[in-house]
Amino acid sequence: MSDSEIRTLKRKRTTERTSATRFIAAINESTENNPLDDYEHCRGRLQETLDQLVRLDDAIKDLLEDRQYTVDVETCEEYIDSAKRTLQKANQEIGRRLVSSAANLRVSELPSAQITARHPVTHSVKSPPVNLNPLLEMWKRGPGSGNSSSRL
Repeated sequence: MSDSEIRTLKRKRTTERTSATRFIAAINESTENNPLDDYEHCRGRLQETLDQLVRLDDAIKDLLEDRQYTVDVETCEEYIDSAKRTLQKANQEIGRRLVSSAANLRVSELPSAQITARHPVTHSVKSPPVNLNPLLEMWKRGPGSGNSSSRL
């Protein structure tokens, strides 16, 4: 690649670094008064920016000479480490806020006057008709009066 391509990649990386700095500052300056949605938005955007920054850094490193490479790597690592620390902080803060808001939830009991009864559900099963007359006759006759196959 030519020097102009390296300059183009570096210009894109500068834009991503500026975005990373902006989102890092937004997260670090966030207070309890800031909505959780804003905090989550900044965290998500910082993650996207970090991913893009890493891709650009890798593309630039492949094109640099040895003497430029070392200096570039150090600077890149500072931005990456700062972004990762801030993402970790953001994840912990979001988790803390969610736990805190869940702890404040209360299930309120409804007064009994507000509870309305539902129609009772009845279950029924229709059985086929059973003729019990032959069984009654055998019972009336007593033991041994059944059919001949019941004898042992």
